[in-house]
Amino acid sequence: MLNGFQLGFLLFLIAAGLTLVFGIMDFINLAHGSLYMVGAYFAATFTEWTGSYYWGVLLSLPAALLVGVIVEIVALRTLYARDHLDQVLATFGLI
Repeated sequence: MLNGFQLGFLLFLIAAGLTLVFGIMDFINLAHGSLYMVGAYFAATFTEWTGSYYWGVLLSLPAALLVGVIVEIVALRTLYARDHLDQVLATFGLI
């Protein structure tokens, strides 16, 4: 039961993030899930390196943040003024 609750809460967080980004910024970001995946890979890698789950999670947060900032600066800023179709195609290419 707890596993189902955790999965449901994770899906809620991802859906809420997508809804907020589209609703407030009027930007369609299909690479949103890929950034979650990058954070999960960082967490797994750092957990393996350090041997501690808590250190792995703490180290993965700034690493995933850095990747997100780089993607924002390099790829996404040029898409804000573009059409929604261009946003979908470009962020789908980031997946």
